[in-house]
Amino acid sequence: MKEKDWNTIGFLDKHLNLPVELKQEAKELSISLLSWDSAHFNAGMHKLNFVPENSSPAELSSILPTKRSKDKKLHCFAEVPSEANGAIQILIKAGFTLVESRMTYFHLLKNLNSPENPTRAAVEADIPWLRKTASGAVNPNDRYHNDTFFSPEAANRYLETYIENCIRGFAETVFVPDLEKPPHSFAALSKIHVKNAEEIQPVYRIPLTACLPENKGWHYHLCLAALHYARQKNAAALVMTTQTSNRAVIHNCEKLGFRFGSSFHIFAKEL
Repeated sequence: MKEKDWNTIGFLDKHLNLPVELKQEAKELSISLLSWDSAHFNAGMHKLNFVPENSSPAELSSILPTKRSKDKKLHCFAEVPSEANGAIQILIKAGFTLVESRMTYFHLLKNLNSPENPTRAAVEADIPWLRKTASGAVNPNDRYHNDTFFSPEAANRYLETYIENCIRGFAETVFVPDLEKPPHSFAALSKIHVKNAEEIQPVYRIPLTACLPENKGWHYHLCLAALHYARQKNAAALVMTTQTSNRAVIHNCEKLGFRFGSSFHIFAKEL
């Protein structure tokens, strides 16, 4: 498994001819403390940046933080490409558990369908409705709801906080239906932050979507609005990730003209 395949947009290289400077290649076994996540969950939240296939379960375990009697709970996860068989075996032998399988799709913003339904950008007044949407339209196979480290309530609060922060500036925009009633669906849109991004066309991503029955069918229209927005911004591509079990989103990706880019797994462990 080549190191570059661990970077967020590595699978786009051959399609976009991205410069070498964009590739943030990890070469050694390493771990990071996630400050925002740690504060939100009141726990020590960590992410494995890279697991070399020539390392061992013992080496991996040696870099994990250890819990003392009065410490907060500790958690660690890793996003691993599905073809990184060696790394996957090391994680399993070190006690990590599979909590989510994902696929990432990409769209080169060509031959877009025409918008069919009107959309608008979410505003702060929409936050209460979209928080309810985020926690009311969850996929039980997402990493937070499928990881026993998080209670269902904690997983829901995370999604509610995430979409609220997106509206307050974490995302570039959040699309909702432009209807004369409160929105019950959304699609957030943000830029992928990469080195020297100002020197190339931007790459956008949809980090979170949700749709309640009150807005049945709107996921397609909101993602289509995001695609048109990205093209207007002269983006090179738009990427979207979903669980392998989320057939509704996969169907819309194919209907919208997305192409399969990569698949990967998320492993997690309470320390």
